[in-house]
Amino acid sequence: MQLISSRFARLVMLMAAVSLFGAACNDTSGPDYPTGTVIVTVTDTDNAPVNLIGVDLMLPDKATTWRKTVTGSDGKGTFGAEDGGVVLVQDYLVFFPAHAQYTLAPGETNYKPVKAIENQTVNVTLKVAKIVVNPG
Repeated sequence: MQLISSRFARLVMLMAAVSLFGAACNDTSGPDYPTGTVIVTVTDTDNAPVNLIGVDLMLPDKATTWRKTVTGSDGKGTFGAEDGGVVLVQDYLVFFPAHAQYTLAPGETNYKPVKAIENQTVNVTLKVAKIVVNPG
């Protein structure tokens, strides 16, 4: 009887230790970083929304792509959509990479500066022009 009782006590103690260790490892009280939302809207020179346009959200070093998005039928794309549509609050640059059918419209600039604001949505617009290929 002493042997069974001893094994049972060991098993109960082991299960209690595992539960306590598991609870300690799942502590989610760490720091919360401030986040905001950045949405890009891409339109053509006639102000019509353009879908399937890839746009990058870059760090100010112009070398690090932080997030990417692709516009939907409304011409809008949300950076970090796969992470709930939020990005860290900081300065970014919105970059339009080379595209087979579109280029930046005349007067439009690349590396548009944008600052994500905590708990707010910031909208950035890009105007593009259809690339015309002359058969020849």
